[in-house]
Amino acid sequence: MNTPDDLIPLLLTTDRLLSRGMTSHSLSRAVRSGDLIRLRPGFFVEKRARDLCRRDRHLLSVLATNTALDSPVFSHASAALIHGLPDWGLPLRKVAVCEEGASPRSRTTDLTTFRFVPDLAGEVTTVNGLRVTTPARTVSDIAISTNRDACVAVADAALHGELVTRIALEESLEKSAGRRGIRRARHSLSLADGRSESVAETLSRLTFRDHGLPEPEIQVDIVNSRGIRVARVDFLWPEYGVVGECDGFGKYFEGLTPAETRHRLGMEKDRDAELMALGYRVLHWRWRDLEEPHVLAARIKRVLFSAAA
Repeated sequence: MNTPDDLIPLLLTTDRLLSRGMTSHSLSRAVRSGDLIRLRPGFFVEKRARDLCRRDRHLLSVLATNTALDSPVFSHASAALIHGLPDWGLPLRKVAVCEEGASPRSRTTDLTTFRFVPDLAGEVTTVNGLRVTTPARTVSDIAISTNRDACVAVADAALHGELVTRIALEESLEKSAGRRGIRRARHSLSLADGRSESVAETLSRLTFRDHGLPEPEIQVDIVNSRGIRVARVDFLWPEYGVVGECDGFGKYFEGLTPAETRHRLGMEKDRDAELMALGYRVLHWRWRDLEEPHVLAARIKRVLFSAAA
């Protein structure tokens, strides 16, 4: 995951390009041809930035906005990315900043401004040189303005990374009492669980809940008869003897060579074999399964209730 410090060398200003010998005419031609991408007036990146993930592209726009405006305070989805929280499901088309007295609106085609509330002055911090709403304020803003699943994913990550506490989230929401969406936000945050280690695990938990599955234990160490740990599993339904493993983005294999991948696959098979030797049934699912939650839920139900029979 790139940080703003990693990305800032990619940011090009008009002055910088002109100092390299470009003219206004050649700069415009480069934008039309696609050799340069305009982030906002006066700020560009080279065409290779198209290969960056949407998270990194948004952070580049944040950096451009930070240079263009006078000490902006980033909020909502933009703040979440600055804090290193997941971007899944968040609206990243525009950079989000907040200003005193502003109402939520699109000030330009690439910027959304949100209103400063009276207590916000105490809820601003600095991360990588960027002024940003605190983690608690960021999560509560997202809870108020964003759908449940994206909110819970962000809240889970913030709790897991110890960026926030439940008390801090509750206090931040109290400061937002009366805002539209506050009831939905409270409900969404009540579902957060810092034991989830990925967005995929968060979405798995929500799938279980939405489809009436028994609630599993989360992040459980399983030991053998000698007290040696065999595995730490994502989900465990002990009364059914079923282990659930959610294999999300790059969970095991990201950045590995083919040989390392084969070795890791072998280790995973050995681990599953040890769990099965202890009497557990092991069920794996992936991101594509989470795209059809009703199908995944039905599959898990079949395994659970056949195990109980």
